Amino acid sequence: MIRFMMMLGCVFIMFSAANAQAETPLAQSRSFVVSGVLLNQGNNPLMSRFSQWLAKHSGLRLSTRYADSYQSLSDQLRQQPNALAWTCGAPFVEDHAADGQQLVAIPLFKGKPLYHSLVIARSGRQEKSLADFKGQVFAYSDPRSNSGYVAPSYALKQAGIDIKSHFRYLMRTGLHEHSIEAVLGGIADVANVDEYVFVEYLKAHPEARKQLAIIEQFGPYPFTPVVAGKGVPKETIARLQRALIGMHEDKEGAKILAGLGLDGFVTRDTAFYQPIAAMLHFLKQ
Repeated sequence: MIRFMMMLGCVFIMFSAANAQAETPLAQSRSFVVSGVLLNQGNNPLMSRFSQWLAKHSGLRLSTRYADSYQSLSDQLRQQPNALAWTCGAPFVEDHAADGQQLVAIPLFKGKPLYHSLVIARSGRQEKSLADFKGQVFAYSDPRSNSGYVAPSYALKQAGIDIKSHFRYLMRTGLHEHSIEAVLGGIADVANVDEYVFVEYLKAHPEARKQLAIIEQFGPYPFTPVVAGKGVPKETIARLQRALIGMHEDKEGAKILAGLGLDGFVTRDTAFYQPIAAMLHFLKQ
């Protein structure tokens, strides 16, 4: 009898351990790291609502974290391979190749998973293209930002121009809205910014609409994606995808999307980001 009870106890322990292991991917708290893709970085209440909604509908525990650069975001996902993030297309391309970062879903902006890189300046300027601002001050958000730095670098190099020597000063602002404000304040002559952030900025600051002009645009490019570290199981990614794809059909989800100025989410293969990969390859030659 004693031997039977001991065997039963062992079976119970093994069952409990196996069950705990099965629940771990869902029970553990995961970081959801964000950098530079939304207006009011670190202070946007909709980001917390988005994270809470996604946690509820995917069955995951998420803790929102903010990174001050795309490099910091990449480092965090490298150190925490079970974390999630909302990043930029160029860092994703590099991190997928180097660290096995996984694509989860892509937001829909104006009905498509695409956006442009905008060249902006103060209204009334005579320049007609980014190349015309030779010897002036250029503002950009982050050296790994597709719309802020990669796209303009690529466009200029195609014309035989090196962005590092073309301008008098390259001003790294940290965020697209800071680049916009640098132009508004006369600190920078020109800037390249994310079309989506620019649209949202003008909604929040309608008085700036008449003060700014779009000089040129590049793209369209694949939109900024939601990604996962290499340690996130495929089943968990599937849970996230189901939640995000159906977000626009949920009442609260639709409100959050409307507040963010987005239409929903779609899934794509990583090859969708090949246009950005080609630009990065060209710039490294």
